Amino acid sequence: MADFIRCRDMTCRFPGCRVPATQTDVDHTIPWPHGPTAASNLKCVCRHHHLLKTFWGGENGWRDRQFDDGTIIWTAPDGHEFVTTPGSRLLFPELSEPTASITTSGRPTPHTAGLTMPRRRTTRAHDRARRVAAERETYVAPADP
Repeated sequence: MADFIRCRDMTCRFPGCRVPATQTDVDHTIPWPHGPTAASNLKCVCRHHHLLKTFWGGENGWRDRQFDDGTIIWTAPDGHEFVTTPGSRLLFPELSEPTASITTSGRPTPHTAGLTMPRRRTTRAHDRARRVAAERETYVAPADP
């Protein structure tokens, strides 16, 4: 299913983003377990916009609605709406044919007020340097002949 979603979308589905679908997360529009893992409820979103939707979403943040043909309507915090269609619609129209309609089971809980984006305790460069140092400590040099 992930291959189908990536072929259908071709890029990140956030308005104006052109990150290739091969470098994106497959995201549920209606969060699992309330929304099913089905083509009508999945889309490609790059990591940056996935975090934006997760941590700055909800009633006062970015929101999205997805239709059975893969069209997504994004609503900005100021109320403006942006419509994105699957990138394959012109080249491979059969990938944009409507898939099964989804039904929700329950209602997703709204974002909690204290939810914040996780912060790194160290930089990636520091983490890499620490891994290299640990590997060098475990390295045993071959004996001289």
